[in-house]
Amino acid sequence: MAGTDLPGGVYIDPIPPSLGSDVKIKYNGKLAGNKADEIILCVGYGFKEDPFNQQEFTMSKKSKGFETQFTVNASDTLNFYFKDQQGEVDDNQGEKWQVAVDTENLSYA
Repeated sequence: MAGTDLPGGVYIDPIPPSLGSDVKIKYNGKLAGNKADEIILCVGYGFKEDPFNQQEFTMSKKSKGFETQFTVNASDTLNFYFKDQQGEVDDNQGEKWQVAVDTENLSYA
């Protein structure tokens, strides 16, 4: 599996992410241009309007934006958006970024 660019200065690797595997998110969107020192990745699963297993991850500042890595912990749609320390949010114009989690290798026993 390889990574891919998503709209709004977002990169995800791998695509699709798999349950129990690490996923890397890179962000160089509109909040990164605000000279932010810290960006928070906000993650949830399921429906974007009512996500579950919500978590926040502090992203490390790099030369070309911010990045973080986390483990996918649900076999449902991965939803995410970004916020900075001033409370500004980049949520893909209210749509959040959404990626299907690979469930091909799951056992339902």
